[in-house]
Amino acid sequence: MAYKFLSPEWAEQVTLTLREHPDMAAAIDSPLLVQFQIDDVPEGRVSRYYFGLSTGAPTLQLGTVDDPDLTLTIDYETASALSQGTLDIQAAFFKGRLTISGNVAKLLKHQRTLGELAKSLAELDVEY
Repeated sequence: MAYKFLSPEWAEQVTLTLREHPDMAAAIDSPLLVQFQIDDVPEGRVSRYYFGLSTGAPTLQLGTVDDPDLTLTIDYETASALSQGTLDIQAAFFKGRLTISGNVAKLLKHQRTLGELAKSLAELDVEY
């Protein structure tokens, strides 16, 4: 079953997939809370979701969160590429395709975790 990107069903399935991935829990060495703002979503919408890492319990929720460690602002095309694994956050940043505000050092510290995140979501069937 394909999950529509940025839908509630997609967010729920991402969380389940992350929690079931065998190497994800081991990759989490400290908490991280990232707010994503996706601009230029089809139908003229703006989408927001947040991604949280804590020991053994990664989660992705639609909406906003108070006091995130980082906020990433990206367009829909870039968000889709990140989700599909055809672009990583670092490359998107250096290409000027996203802006980061907040504790960038914390993002850099979690490179291994973000790598496991990409691996765990690679097989998820998503409709873009």
